[in-house]
Amino acid sequence: MMPCGEFLGRKWNLQDVVIATVLSSMHFLCLFAPFYFTWGAFWLAFGLHMLTGLGVTLSFHRNLAHKSFRLPKWLEYLFAYIAVLSLQGVRIVSVLHGTLLVNSAGHMWGKQAYNTGDLSRNNWWLAMVALGEGWHNNHHAFDYSARQGLEWWQIDLTWYVIKILQAIGWATDVKTPTESQKQRKVFNGEMVATDAKARSN
Repeated sequence: MMPCGEFLGRKWNLQDVVIATVLSSMHFLCLFAPFYFTWGAFWLAFGLHMLTGLGVTLSFHRNLAHKSFRLPKWLEYLFAYIAVLSLQGVRIVSVLHGTLLVNSAGHMWGKQAYNTGDLSRNNWWLAMVALGEGWHNNHHAFDYSARQGLEWWQIDLTWYVIKILQAIGWATDVKTPTESQKQRKVFNGEMVATDAKARSN
């Protein structure tokens, strides 16, 4: 790749410049959105954000990247196409921010239920914003799992859609961790407490 110079202590190539220009332009254009605000446009943007966000979390992340479940090819392509629609206009800004938020806040704030050897955290408000992706420590512990909200109280909207697809027979080979797999990954202090309690019974 052709070098373009150094900026902010980093060597930039042509691809870096193009990506930075596109992302900066998207952010700049968002500054004009308030001047064109209508409630109809707001609800349309919200609906498209939810739909394309679900395409990204369900299709790109859990289905295609981690092979957490299988879909008929026509449905797999449909969800992937819906995810690609997130690359349009304001939605790319919200999807990019959501992805960056999961991979930053999901490593700084929240609780660790499982010993993953990293800084991943479970964060309830991040899970609400990112359609279940905020249960990041769960995901790092069991990256193959179609379900990231592993506890009954951990809301995971993407998982609920997968369960519906499974109920009607469209999602198959749905992978989730067993209780024994979860117990093996729990932090040692909690495992010791569990083992001690089991021995006392």
